[in-house]
Amino acid sequence: AFPKVNASIDTFVCKGKGVNLNVTGANTYTWSPSTGLNCTTCASPKANPDSAIKYYVTGKTIHGCAGTDSVNVIVKYPFIMTASKGDTICSGSSSRLFATGAERYSWTPSTGLNNSSSANPVASPSSTTYYQVIGYDDKHCFADTSIVPIIVYGIPTVDAGPDRIINVGQTIELIPTISADVIEAKWSPTGSLTRNSFPGVTVKPRETTTYKVDVKNAGGCTASDQLTVNVLCDGANLFIPNTFSPNGDGSNDIFYPRGSGIFSIKRIKIFTRWGEVIYEKSNIKANDASTGWDGRFKGAKLNPDVYVYIVEVSCDNNTTLSFKGNVALIK
Repeated sequence: AFPKVNASIDTFVCKGKGVNLNVTGANTYTWSPSTGLNCTTCASPKANPDSAIKYYVTGKTIHGCAGTDSVNVIVKYPFIMTASKGDTICSGSSSRLFATGAERYSWTPSTGLNNSSSANPVASPSSTTYYQVIGYDDKHCFADTSIVPIIVYGIPTVDAGPDRIINVGQTIELIPTISADVIEAKWSPTGSLTRNSFPGVTVKPRETTTYKVDVKNAGGCTASDQLTVNVLCDGANLFIPNTFSPNGDGSNDIFYPRGSGIFSIKRIKIFTRWGEVIYEKSNIKANDASTGWDGRFKGAKLNPDVYVYIVEVSCDNNTTLSFKGNVALIK
């Protein structure tokens, strides 16, 4: 009868390490091809082929009856794995890691990873973490290792401060409170900025303006805050003398509005106490003595007395305000 020759089940070999084959059912055996085999007539030769191969084995009984079987041997090769170079993230953010070139992966530590055996896990560590990835082939013949650093920066803090109030024409310094890691502070809008002095600025807004400050740390993490500078046009912007002496001595001879932040005088009127208009000018500049009242009416000097004025001013922020008061003409 013909023998029932049974060779090993299909198997694999780690390149260069060899694997033992086995056969039963006969008395003598012959393996072919001989490629990679240390013995072609053994019942258990060691196979160490360079590439996938199919071996045939013929077994004979002592009576010369023969039977044949075969076994496939695949070869697993060393490999080079490629992994992420690392990343810098802000606290609370994530980064997708990757590794290629292997068939199975193991990431450690697993802390902050959504899947420690994925080729492309998402990392969300709460602090700087150096992840190690080991890549394997599916038979665990060979492995390769890489380190992937994920540097975590905290979110900076910034407090722009409380809202402020100024009079038009004034400047004000805005200095935020920032965390120690802040390396950059940008303010907007920039149109009314007169000076930068990290982390603050000096501004001179013409109208009520909300300023925003954006800060950044070395990791590129950002934070922002804002405040409003309320710009007022009130009496603090305008000085109107309550006395003047038009006697030609060069001191306080002219009555005229003065101040800061005033764009123009829309109108000025001066009345006697009985309501007669004795002086009137429109659309004049503040601080301009040449347009002021010299104490005359119709070319004649008026007697010392108390007169009433009304001044309408147009501020830089397009606010119009009216002021009414008394001025004493003295000798």
